[in-house]
Amino acid sequence: MSEAGREDIDATGDDIVDASFCTRTEDFFSPASRDVVGRYLGGFLDQLIITPTELVHSAKYQKRLHDAGRTLMNAVDRIGSLQARRKGTSPAARVRELHDLISKASRKVWDDDKEHPAPAVKPESFAEAVARLPASEQAYTGSRMLVEHLSAQKVWKDKVAVLVGMYALTEGREAAPLIEMPLAECLRSDSALDQLFGLPERIEERCSDLADLWKGTWQPREAAHPAMAEINARIAAGGLPVVKAAAEHALLRTLAGRMPLRSAEPEAEIQAVTDLFRRMWTGQALIGGAKALALLEKRQARHINTETVTDLLRERKALADRLLFLMTLSGQCVGNGNRATVKAFIDHYFGDRDFVPRVVAGMEPPVPKLQTLTQTHRLLKASWLPDEEKNAHAALVETAQADLLRRSRVFEQVDKKSGGPAQKALTLIDLARRGTFIEGANFDAAGRLIQGYLHDPQFMAEYIGAADPDERERKLSLLSRTLASLGLPWG
Repeated sequence: MSEAGREDIDATGDDIVDASFCTRTEDFFSPASRDVVGRYLGGFLDQLIITPTELVHSAKYQKRLHDAGRTLMNAVDRIGSLQARRKGTSPAARVRELHDLISKASRKVWDDDKEHPAPAVKPESFAEAVARLPASEQAYTGSRMLVEHLSAQKVWKDKVAVLVGMYALTEGREAAPLIEMPLAECLRSDSALDQLFGLPERIEERCSDLADLWKGTWQPREAAHPAMAEINARIAAGGLPVVKAAAEHALLRTLAGRMPLRSAEPEAEIQAVTDLFRRMWTGQALIGGAKALALLEKRQARHINTETVTDLLRERKALADRLLFLMTLSGQCVGNGNRATVKAFIDHYFGDRDFVPRVVAGMEPPVPKLQTLTQTHRLLKASWLPDEEKNAHAALVETAQADLLRRSRVFEQVDKKSGGPAQKALTLIDLARRGTFIEGANFDAAGRLIQGYLHDPQFMAEYIGAADPDERERKLSLLSRTLASLGLPWG
């Protein structure tokens, strides 16, 4: 568990702030209070390899906290200030109030530890032990018994294995929520996740694991702990909602960090953010909602900015390649801010009065440039640009390609090639199949030439040659399927 930073404070929902606003000693042990403890004492908890549930219910761990210098004071100052801002009250008064409540709660834990030690229980008897307690005592005393049992586990993966096993024995009973809470708290710890999922090679891998776990679609790996497969199966079946929420929180916290998802290279990182966005999309909503979208947009904005995009464009010497890059980049944008940045570049290039001659100019081979323009046209038509702009820009690209076809004399060069109509037809068919011509007038011009070669009296003799019946059928079938895929009639 990392200490809460600026992004973590932003990710702390108002509902958590309100629910964790303690006014009584009993509130100190509530799930919401433990949630906030986990967010602001993460470093201390990771150092001892304990969960917030273990901290608030253990006299031994609380003594360690009180003896840890300013650790507790700093956390209380931050939590108190946050709660005071939310309530519109005095931060100093709220901090004093919190210190008083924590002192009383700690005294209760210490006194209970001396006067009423938590009885030892076995996993198979825990549910019955909790059920025998008065309803008002089940949460507090049951958690004390659980914490006592967990004290023997000194590493995260063993603690999780015990909790998963106990949950299976208590599911559907009063004790089950008491076990799910610390299990969820384990998933908020980065060091615990390292043991449970395995050390990630890249941050992207950790984010993908958390997103898949949230959806219940996580696939086990050799390095992962077996308990994760059972957790995933329960989430997939609609269970463990608190654990699922913990996975979401861990995902948001990871996204808020500074480490790149995939690479320090801008293009690779931009694509990584896009890929993760798609992975986090459930088909109806984004895991983490608006907070997740803001964090993804912010991550991508580190590279989608005027300076970086300008540098990336300079690496591409041909204008056609720059246009393709911009349209590819537009399809990768996450968030309106990044779209606006890219749109400014698109408007600049397509707003050039000399757009067509600039695109056609250059010593690059014509076929790759024609294919680049076709790709650009397809991306334009599928883009999020307003229809009016999209159609205007697409028309410019069509005009540029038509002009390039005339200047490069591609059709004439094919017709002058040695060989008969079959070879010429197949050359044009291959160019069409590889996306050399934009659908519409340019593709139709190529289609008419192909049809002419296909209907040449010499075509069949050259194409079939001396092939045996089976080979003849195979070649004709292949040609028919290829022409059909291009929308060209034959026969």
